[in-house]
Amino acid sequence: MNGLAGVKPDSPLRLFRIILAASLCRLLLLPVPGWTQDAQLMDGMGNINIDVLHSESPASALYDLHCAECHDNPTGRVPPRASLRYRPAEGVYQALLSGGAMAPMAAGLSDHELKSLVKLLTGREPREIKDPRENLCASRGANNRVLSGDWVSTHGDVRGRRFRDIPELSSQSLDRLKLKWSYAYPGGASGPATTAGKTVYLAGTGYVIALNADAGCADWAYPTEGRIVRAATVAAIASEPVGEDKALPSGIVVFGDDSGTVVALDASSGSMFWQVNVASHVLARITAAPTVHDDIVYVPVSSMEDPLTHDGNYVCCSSRGGVAAIELKSGKLLWKQEHIVAPLAALGTGAGGDSNHRAAGPLAAEYGGSHFQQGPAGASTYTPLTIDSKRGVVYATTAEEYGFTGATGPYSVVAYDLKSGARKWQTSLMPHPKERARICAKLETDCRNLFSTGTSALLHPLSDKEDILVVAQKSGVVHGLDPANDGTILWSTQVAEGGDLGGVMYGMASDAEKIYVPIADVDSPQGLFTGSLAALDPATGKIIWRTPPPRPACNWNKENCISGQVAAVTVVSDMVFTGFWDGFVRVYSSEEGRLLKEIDTAIEYKAVNGVAHGGQVSGYPVTVGKDAVYITSGASSILKPGNALLVYSLDGN
Repeated sequence: MNGLAGVKPDSPLRLFRIILAASLCRLLLLPVPGWTQDAQLMDGMGNINIDVLHSESPASALYDLHCAECHDNPTGRVPPRASLRYRPAEGVYQALLSGGAMAPMAAGLSDHELKSLVKLLTGREPREIKDPRENLCASRGANNRVLSGDWVSTHGDVRGRRFRDIPELSSQSLDRLKLKWSYAYPGGASGPATTAGKTVYLAGTGYVIALNADAGCADWAYPTEGRIVRAATVAAIASEPVGEDKALPSGIVVFGDDSGTVVALDASSGSMFWQVNVASHVLARITAAPTVHDDIVYVPVSSMEDPLTHDGNYVCCSSRGGVAAIELKSGKLLWKQEHIVAPLAALGTGAGGDSNHRAAGPLAAEYGGSHFQQGPAGASTYTPLTIDSKRGVVYATTAEEYGFTGATGPYSVVAYDLKSGARKWQTSLMPHPKERARICAKLETDCRNLFSTGTSALLHPLSDKEDILVVAQKSGVVHGLDPANDGTILWSTQVAEGGDLGGVMYGMASDAEKIYVPIADVDSPQGLFTGSLAALDPATGKIIWRTPPPRPACNWNKENCISGQVAAVTVVSDMVFTGFWDGFVRVYSSEEGRLLKEIDTAIEYKAVNGVAHGGQVSGYPVTVGKDAVYITSGASSILKPGNALLVYSLDGN
């Protein structure tokens, strides 16, 4: 079938908009500092003005003189120019300054010239990043310890359920939920907050930070030296310490960055504990926080090669997603697996590889174009991993393949043995070719990442003995898999129209009775379900109730306002908290889907460390502590980024 099925012939800018939508899912996993986009480079929908990028500007001349030789002909660890657009402007700027990796090439340039280069390459002016250490607490608290019920990871538990039952916080007390304090992420919000004891951990542009949960002052801040960090996980050593282990930190903060490196810090002091690189490809990324279980850190590996699949000048593709396991106490790499196991081979000339991944001539149009010269590649894991301790496996969900060679690994749920890393089973969620062609013909899509898994796997208990594994795709289909029978698909439910920015993204949630599914569909041709919330029966997949799509209510741009849920949901007692692209957090009754409360977060806040700006609510916005709800506004956003952490408690106490 045609890889661009459903794409109508139109202007180059129109085609670029479609391509950008396909790659925006990668952008949504990155911090985008700054509260407004450059009007000359981007319009209100994030579409890039190609004419400006290729203009004969002074910045273009500087690039040709100082940068083009390497970045237009990348080798080794040199990133291609096109990939720089998906890096934060502040990180590129830091690399050009004295002491930065690119300082020798930028020698002699004025600050104005450096910033013009950054704007050319990233589309944004670099902003000054306020050092969070200027807001240190007068005294640091006791050693940070992980306590029962702490929200120590992105999903709040290793099963991916995103659920807390807090008797004091329910629909009956919701009206008492008031803003206690707010915090301005340095540079821009990167991802969600996690909590342990009386400490809140978060990542902003340039820093990983530990905040006092009562006052919002900083216990410590760890500089990330220009690396992109999305979120951190907090863990304690599970085994009883003996001998030298007695000197181990009481809590450990673990995170990955955009160089494929995993870092562990002492949770009490912020000092380095260990670091190890698990992915050496120049475009490898760790976009989701690790999952920790039984003193092992499980790390999802992704890449930023996806946007470059649309660049005819780029030799595509070679990066692969996977999973790595690291010993928490030492940083020792225990095992690493790639989701695609077929050997990387030349495509198009018949050289190398086996018959399944070799073409007799130039790669055909259905593979995306002649620049797909090697493969198979892709199958990134952008969302946190899920642990099944009963069966001894870790589950990864995978995204698209770069080019259609038909390799196993992409568009799948893959189960790996927790101890050895051996692949136990894999279930592909890719439809039959005829069904796939039918679906793609109705949508504006290149039909490549449409069938990617958009969420982590959610392991839901059906009984004391039985579980079901639930996963959703950007095509709008939710699947229930049998984890006890090699991932056999038990049911599939279409909950949305789907699209490259449609269907279900980031994460679902579950309580004892229902699976709660947020609908994105921001590029839906009809918008029938954009922003709705569906509750499913875990055993059958039947839709129990569905909320009507909310009326978009952006306070910054009415013309391009969209109210899709490009965010994971969180269940607290009898309520479902969920974030929207129009800047709102909306709270629904878990019983029947009735709207209980709306919070417009896209405003300016007087923060404990200055001024915080809210924005779109995307990614993993709502986490829950023992006595507070934490909302991140403006992360994972390109249209209305922000830097606000909003802390709500009963009566603001």
